[in-house]
Amino acid sequence: MVVQVTAKYWTYQEMWDALNGWQEEFPELMTMAVLATSPKGRDLPVVALTDHGTGDHTTKPALLVDANIHAGEVAGNAAAMFFIERLLRSYGRQGDLTELLSTRTIYVVPRLAVDGAELYLTTPHRLRSSPRLYPYSEPPHGWVPQDVNGDGWILSMRIPAKDGAFAIDELDPRVMRRREPGEVGGTYYHVFVEGRIDPTSQMGKMPALAQMKLSRREGMDFNRNFPIRWAGESGQPGAGPFPLSEPEIYGLAKFVEAHPNIAAYVALHTSGGVILRQPSTGADTVLSESDRELFTRVAEIGEKVSGYFARSNYRAFASGHEKILMPGAADDWMYDHQGVLAFTVEIWNLSHAAGARGYAEHGVSELMKRTLEQEHEDLRKIYAFVDREEIEDGFFPWTPMDHPDLGPVEIGGLNPKYLVQNPPLRFLPRECERVSAFLERLGLSLPQLTIGTVWSTEEGPGIYRVVAEVINQGYLPTSSTAKGKELGVRGIAAYIEGAEIVEGQSPTMVGHLDGYGDQGSYEPPISQRGYAHWVVKAQSGSVLTVVFSSPRGGRAATTVTLV
Repeated sequence: MVVQVTAKYWTYQEMWDALNGWQEEFPELMTMAVLATSPKGRDLPVVALTDHGTGDHTTKPALLVDANIHAGEVAGNAAAMFFIERLLRSYGRQGDLTELLSTRTIYVVPRLAVDGAELYLTTPHRLRSSPRLYPYSEPPHGWVPQDVNGDGWILSMRIPAKDGAFAIDELDPRVMRRREPGEVGGTYYHVFVEGRIDPTSQMGKMPALAQMKLSRREGMDFNRNFPIRWAGESGQPGAGPFPLSEPEIYGLAKFVEAHPNIAAYVALHTSGGVILRQPSTGADTVLSESDRELFTRVAEIGEKVSGYFARSNYRAFASGHEKILMPGAADDWMYDHQGVLAFTVEIWNLSHAAGARGYAEHGVSELMKRTLEQEHEDLRKIYAFVDREEIEDGFFPWTPMDHPDLGPVEIGGLNPKYLVQNPPLRFLPRECERVSAFLERLGLSLPQLTIGTVWSTEEGPGIYRVVAEVINQGYLPTSSTAKGKELGVRGIAAYIEGAEIVEGQSPTMVGHLDGYGDQGSYEPPISQRGYAHWVVKAQSGSVLTVVFSSPRGGRAATTVTLV
């Protein structure tokens, strides 16, 4: 049954109003808490989705989804809200999603950069994560991006200049192509972001362009603030003064620590149209063989159900010039330090939609090999896509203006917010559906404990031996990954209640079990099953309870009657 789900760009108040409304409508499926409070006093919601009738959210294997860690990546928030509502409205109507909430927990942090996203959504402003001043104690002088002509957007500016690096494209005059080596005899331009020279930077009659170093005032990058290969500001702009320095990111880290049932993680970003997996540090061979298999297979099914590409972080982003690829990133921390199967989804692929080349398909290193003509060809295709799809406000014509600092300029170009960074609104529902399709399959891949057979035999008057079998019927192992086992993630514990134990212990540690994702076609599936046994003293007819539980495998219980 198809359910109606909302796909939109949510302001802070709209987001909270919707979440509160859903919690009131679905109290048996949804609980909510405050993850952290931002520097401007905004609360970050964290949602727990599960059928409380089948167990508390903390007792089930969990998928953690967060979104909008970068202020402008508001499609991530839209997809997270869509996913929440889709799960709630599909419960009891769609079998696989009913199964998901009956047996697993979904945690969702729909927006991390609450301060930055609100600024992005309600003003022309664009920023990375947080609107707080960083890394300087005083605003640096220079060029400040700003809506100079008052049209509600911060676009691009072009200025004729003898030393300009761009020229108007001969085939599509809207396109600013790169100036070729040795090219002379034409009209050339500087092209850069619309803005103003900060008044405090004015230096008498000094030429304006000489005062235009970009003033980086809101340089914090939340996704470089995690304690994994953290590089500091000198090694990675935006890293923060120390790991977890930002309350939003510290709150997320504390939540992860407090919820050992988290077995998988997805961060929702824009853009690229790609499901990114580990590793970030090199070729796939840096992973263990089993983790390589798990990451690859889960990403492949994501590719199949979403239509996105699937790549490793390293293959997608490595250029060969970086010392450390994306130090301080959340997905690396979740895998390397928590042993969680971790992915990043980059929503929306403008290049692919337009038939142009993009990093998701080719990787950054391959894109760097494009010729100038290939770059220009790709740009033309994007403008043609805007025309073909008749996208409102997809492109702003180059419009003359007398700039207060620079004199005659032209302002225009592609829409940086709702074409390049995020999908135009009418494309948003399809992107949200794609993301949900992957998240649903990943959630159903989590480990899941169930009890097989329980035997009891009388070994003497009032003395019984009880043997219980536990099975992991999920795709992932109960450690989530081999890295999790290496890091000491707690395994399965077995308990027996209702009798005096003569031999054995309660709890008895069973260890970890593989999932069916580790099972081949040659060896018997012994690694997916475990056993616990006890000798107990009890009367015939006594009813005993056997429980198996692990943080990432969940809890399974049954009763046995002694005869």
